[in-house]
Order: sequence, then C-alpha cells, then structure tokens
Amino acid sequence: MNKCQSIRSDWHIHSHCSCDSACLTFEDLIADAKALGLTDFGITDHYHTRIQEPDIAASRAEYDAALLRHPELAGHFHFGIEATLVSDWEVGIIARGEYTEPPIYGLRRGGPAHSPVLLDFDEEFMARYGIEYVVTGMHWSMYCATDARTMAKEYHRQYMYAATHPFTTIMAHYLWWDSSLLPTVPNPFTDFTVISDTMRSELKAALLECHTAFELNPCMICKDTLPETFRDAYLGWVAELQRSGVVLSMGSDCHNAHLRTDYYATMNERLAHYGIDRSKLFCL
Repeated sequence: MNKCQSIRSDWHIHSHCSCDSACLTFEDLIADAKALGLTDFGITDHYHTRIQEPDIAASRAEYDAALLRHPELAGHFHFGIEATLVSDWEVGIIARGEYTEPPIYGLRRGGPAHSPVLLDFDEEFMARYGIEYVVTGMHWSMYCATDARTMAKEYHRQYMYAATHPFTTIMAHYLWWDSSLLPTVPNPFTDFTVISDTMRSELKAALLECHTAFELNPCMICKDTLPETFRDAYLGWVAELQRSGVVLSMGSDCHNAHLRTDYYATMNERLAHYGIDRSKLFCL
C-alpha cells in the first residue's frame, strides 16, 4: 500500500488518566504509535463536566513529562480533550453541588426534555491546560423520548451545536450509540435513512462553514455490530463529505492498553473501498 494512502495520524486516544476504563500509558502510546507508523497523534481524555478537571490536570502532567522524555515528538504529539455536550440543567446542579454522588457521566435522568446543551469549560480552562484541540462528542440524548425519529432530531440538534461551536476542532463519532446508558432502548441508528437529507445537508454546510473536521471512528466503521446496509450508506455519505471539502479526521477512540493494529488495517481497507483519500486527513 502506498504510504501516502495509509493512515498516518490519530486524534482521538484515551490514556489511563481518563475517567472511564481507558488504561493506555503514555509510554505505551508512544511506542505503539511508532510501531504503527503514526507521524502525528494526540491524547484526548474525557471531559464531561467540571467533575473531570482533576483528570485533565493529571493527563496534562503526564503529557508534559512524556515530551521531556521524548523531545523528538514536539510538534507531532499533541494535547487535547474529548469534550461531551451536556445540558445546562445538569451543569447548574453540578456547579451548585446539588447532587448526592459525583456524576461521573453527568446527570442522565430528571432534566427537562431537549434541554439546551453546552460545553462546561471556557477559554481560561483551555489556556490553563494548554489544550491544543477539542474533539466534541455527543454521548447521550437530553431526557427526550427514545423513538428513532425523536432521537434523530435530538442528535441532529446536538451535532449542529458541536459542529458550530468555536471550541470544536473535530466532531466525534457521528451516530455512535452506547447501549449501556439506555440498556432497554434499541439502537435507533441502524437505518441511516432515519437521518433525513435535510439534516445531512445542514450538518455538511455547518462543518464546511466552521472548518470543523468530521471524525472517522472504528466504532462506526470497523465493528460489525451495525448492519452492512447502514455502514454502506454511512461511508458513502462520508466519502461525499470529503468530495465536498469537509476535512475528515482519524480517531481510533482507543480505550485499551495498546493501540489496536487491526483497527488501522480495517479502516484503511474500508476507506479505500469507498474512495476516501487518507492522504488528506486532518492534521494539526
């Protein structure tokens, strides 16, 4: 395979500092990236609400120490965060301390339906931790009905906010679904047509206007838990985005102890099949 047509970057990686099950050490990340031939990559530990600030502080400290040990990575290894869109309702409650247990994943129940969303940090926070880029993720709906059409509208509302927010560099894992958060609700996004042509056109225009990159994530491309018909329509649309001028970004979304070689191989194969040019992927 021509090297310029191989994936050479990864902008969505979690370390053991993240608030969830991620367990990758910085030294293993650097070794794995070298073995895979990645020339540019970044760490993006989870930030949902201000509850996660200590995690970001720890991640930044480890990142700085890693760069001191590996000065050759300066300008190639970057520090970012994966920020979650959360409701203004829950941010207010968390800011006031009106909860009984630390809401690691925010407050997932009890809020007003379709509550306004926001990112729970500001420019001062970004400057404090030297955040170079933000991967904005839409991880859950805001207290609304769970039928496919309602969820499609709710997700679209949040994706539009993410795509147009001035802090967002990359919009993460479009239509990703976590069944553990709503275990009794079937994935509403197994049929790509639930996202209307109008929604897709609006999002494409927003990505272009705001110069926001669209993430290529193995959760949507490599895993076989989604129907082939969905993945075919999804990747066909992603190829259309690139032809229209939207910048695509590779994000392995690693939560494991090592970067997964199989993900990069499968991503390369499937992106090539749909005519997606890996030489034009996002890079800082």
